[in-house]
Amino acid sequence: MKKILYTFLFATLMLVTPTVYASTEVYYTNNEGLDMTEQQYNNLLNQGFTEKQIERMDYQTFTDNKDIEASIVAQTKYYYKTTTTMRNGIQFHTSQLLTKEEMEAELQAKKEQNPYSPRDVYGTYYNGASYDDYKVLLVTITNLDDDTMRYKLDTYWQQMPYTRSHDIMGIGVEASKVQINSIIAFRQDWRTGSDVSEYSMGCYPKTESTGGSVLFQLPSGSLSLLESYMYFTVDKIPGVNTVTSLTATGDYAHATATVSNDALNYYTVNHIGGIVLYSPYANSYDTIPNAYAYFDGTW
Repeated sequence: MKKILYTFLFATLMLVTPTVYASTEVYYTNNEGLDMTEQQYNNLLNQGFTEKQIERMDYQTFTDNKDIEASIVAQTKYYYKTTTTMRNGIQFHTSQLLTKEEMEAELQAKKEQNPYSPRDVYGTYYNGASYDDYKVLLVTITNLDDDTMRYKLDTYWQQMPYTRSHDIMGIGVEASKVQINSIIAFRQDWRTGSDVSEYSMGCYPKTESTGGSVLFQLPSGSLSLLESYMYFTVDKIPGVNTVTSLTATGDYAHATATVSNDALNYYTVNHIGGIVLYSPYANSYDTIPNAYAYFDGTW
C-alpha cells in the first residue's frame, strides 16, 4: 500500500510542477522584418545598441548578438560644436564641448534666424566662408563575459556636415592591458531629403595594438539624418590576469576637404591622443576633444 501511495504522489507532483521555458513569443518586429523575443531585445539594449539601432538592425548583426547576455559598465555622451573657416586657402578649425541644453539652444536659434537655412547642405569651402557642425559622440564599454569587453562608438550628426568625403571613427585602447580580438563592425545610416532611409556597412577598417578605427565615405545629397557606429571586442593581453580600470578613447575626424581612401595609411589611433593624422592629410580634417568612457572595477 505504501508503494502505491508513493507512486501516486510522485505522479501527481510530476503533473502539477510547472516547467519553465524561455519565452519564444514575438515581442518586437523591426523595420527589417526581424522578430525578436523580449529577452533578445533586452540583450541588444544591454550591449549598447539603441532602440533606433535595433529598429533598423540587419539580419547578420541581429544573429551575431541576440543571445549575448551582457551589461554596460561604462557609457559617456559628448556634445560637440566645430567651426571651420577658410582664409586665404587655409582652413582653421575650432571645436568646443557643449552641454545638451547649449547645443539644443544653438540649433534652435539657428533655425529661428533662418528657417530655410539647410542643415543638410554640402559642398566645398570658399575663402571667407565659415560653417558650424554639430555632432554627438557616445562611447560605451560593455562586459560580454568573464573574458571579453566590447568597445563601441556612436556618432550622431545634429547638423549635417558641409563637406562629404572620407571620415574617420576610432577608439583607442590601453595596449598594456587589452588587445583587440575581433573584426571591427561598422554601420552608417542616413535619410535622404525625400525621406528614404538607407544604410551601408562599407568601410576601410584598421586594427592596431593601440586601437581600432574605420575610414568611410559620407553620403552625398540632401540629408535629414546621418548616424554611424563601430565596435570591436577586447580581451586581456597575455600575462595580465586582473584589470581594475579601463579607458576607451573615442574620436571622430571629419574631412573638411576631399580626401581619398589613401588616408587610411596616414593616421593612427591610441588611448591618449585619439586619432592622430599625418601629412599630407593632417590639415584635411578637423579635430575635436577626445570622448572617454571609464570603467572602474574588477575584470
